[in-house]
Order: sequence, then C-alpha cells, then structure tokens
Amino acid sequence: MRLIATRVSGNPKVLHLVMVVVTCLWIGGCHHQIRFEEINHSVGQEKIDVSIVAVIAPETLSKVTPIHSIMTGAAHTWEARPGEMLQQMTDLEFPQVFQHYRRVPIYEDPTEGQKRLTVELSVQHYDFSDFHATVVVQAKVYSPGRIERLERSYRGAGKTQGAKMFWGGAFAMKSAIRQSSYDAYKKLFEQLRRDLMELLRQP
Repeated sequence: MRLIATRVSGNPKVLHLVMVVVTCLWIGGCHHQIRFEEINHSVGQEKIDVSIVAVIAPETLSKVTPIHSIMTGAAHTWEARPGEMLQQMTDLEFPQVFQHYRRVPIYEDPTEGQKRLTVELSVQHYDFSDFHATVVVQAKVYSPGRIERLERSYRGAGKTQGAKMFWGGAFAMKSAIRQSSYDAYKKLFEQLRRDLMELLRQP
C-alpha cells in the first residue's frame, strides 16, 4: 500500500486522475460538458461563388441535453450541447463549399456572391440512447428579401458506441457521446449540402 501511495504521489498525472475520481465520488457524481474538439474533416467539394449566411439563434446555442447511463455510472451526468455542435459543424463545412460565409444570431441577407442564400438552422431534437446519438436539425433557406425556398428537417443517427462504453466505463462515456454525435451531424450535413446545391442549380 505504501509503495502504491509513493508511486501515485510521484506522478502528477496519476495524482490528478485520483483527485478527480475522489472528488466525483465525494460529491455524488460529476457533470461533464460535451461539445466537439478539434474536428477537421474535408467535405470533398470545390468552393463555388455563392454567399451563405447561417443563422443560429442564441437559444439554439444555449441548448443543453442531460445524459445519464447506468452502464457507466448513474451518479454521473453528461451535458451535451447540441447547439454548439451545430455551430462547430456549420463553421467547418460551409466555408469549404461556399466562397462567402458568415454566421449571425439573427436573420441577415447576404451582400456578395453570384448567388445568395440565408440558412436558418436550429436543433429540433437531440438524444443519446441505445449507445448512439440521434440529431434532428431544421433548416429554413431563403433568397434575399426573405423569400422562402426550402424548409426541411434533417435527421442523423450516429454510430453505436456500446463497446467503448462497456469497456471504458464513465471515462469513455464522454468520447462515446462526442464520436456518435459527430457522426450524426456529418450525416445530416451531407443531406443539407446536397439540397443546397440542388437549390442553387435552379434558376
């Protein structure tokens, strides 16, 4: 026992981990904030001379979805932030496709580009259950002058993370939620991009 204590006290990383565990047990559980970290995938499209304004309202950005799991510790609460995930995905994907891109909190018309669209985005549904994330995002697309061109809900279901949760317990839960959510958002954004490109081909 003395040898273990000596090794722990001599290793700052291990000591920090032990302190986190003890703190969580002491207060009856931990709260974990979940958003994406360092996402950087390519959509595989060339940029086109189009101006896109993405509107994500503050109430969407502030959404919080509490998640509990008996498998990984009922005392823990993971707080997913689907609105922030939506913002992160929009900021990553839209600039890869459209020459001019801005994100704003309230409606604006684009002011440059050959073709111009404003896209209002909101999270209609977010859930993590049965080891995977399910996300529904509503998109309303307008031409300048707020002429509605498209309104549709896009659903994405992420890959299941049961094995990671089973073997990793509470410490793997955060990664499981993040990875499955990331996959869900990528799938629904692929559908959204396809519809936007089809809309832009119309006269």
